[in-house]
Amino acid sequence: GGVLATMHRYEVLSNNLANVETTAFKADLAVSMERLPARIEQGAPIDPNLLLERLGGGQLSTPTAIAFTQGGLVETGSEHDLALDGDAFFVVGPERARGEQDLSLTRDGRFTVNADGQLVMATTGFNVLDDRNRPITLEPGAFAVDENGVVRQNEREVAQLALRRVEHPDRLTKSGDGLLRTSPTSGAGSQAVDTRVIQGALEESTVNPVLAMKDLLATSRALEANVRMMQYQDTILGQAAGTLGKVN
Repeated sequence: GGVLATMHRYEVLSNNLANVETTAFKADLAVSMERLPARIEQGAPIDPNLLLERLGGGQLSTPTAIAFTQGGLVETGSEHDLALDGDAFFVVGPERARGEQDLSLTRDGRFTVNADGQLVMATTGFNVLDDRNRPITLEPGAFAVDENGVVRQNEREVAQLALRRVEHPDRLTKSGDGLLRTSPTSGAGSQAVDTRVIQGALEESTVNPVLAMKDLLATSRALEANVRMMQYQDTILGQAAGTLGKVN
């Protein structure tokens, strides 16, 4: 159990470190808990050995959570780049989305305009949606987005960006490419308040490379120690079987 939990933590930390430069990436948390003795897990009424039970049932990894914190904002100067200062998310989805089940949330504001004049994610091509879950179509030329997410072009209002929040963002599910999905424990999306949209900027990853490397090295040493203890135990059991198990 300890080896598996440590391996899980190592994989999570490695993924965090690999995403130090990923726009708006939120670090994952690898959490573990004490595992109950097998008798209690299985509901057995008889306690066969209190001494062994006091040692516990080992270690158990819990589902990975997202450390949802505000990342730093860096200016890019591009009108297609949008950053969020607050707890909201952009809403994106494929061109022929069938409903809420096809929509995703993202903090990655690297947008562009496709051949049809629609505002889309530069990485996935998914449409950036307005407050009615519709694609946003722009005319050729410059456009502006204010702090409330109102898109204007040629001195007229074109659209209102969909800005959603969830009650428990740490329980969202990552689906790759900077996309997030709601889960039964995260709560459904609702209209966001107190979030500013900043044009010409992007949100940085929340991974601290120095701390991530430090934690990764510590976890690597813990994994080596766990494996070494298993090897020692195998050696001792082998010696016991070979020596004490002999029949005179």
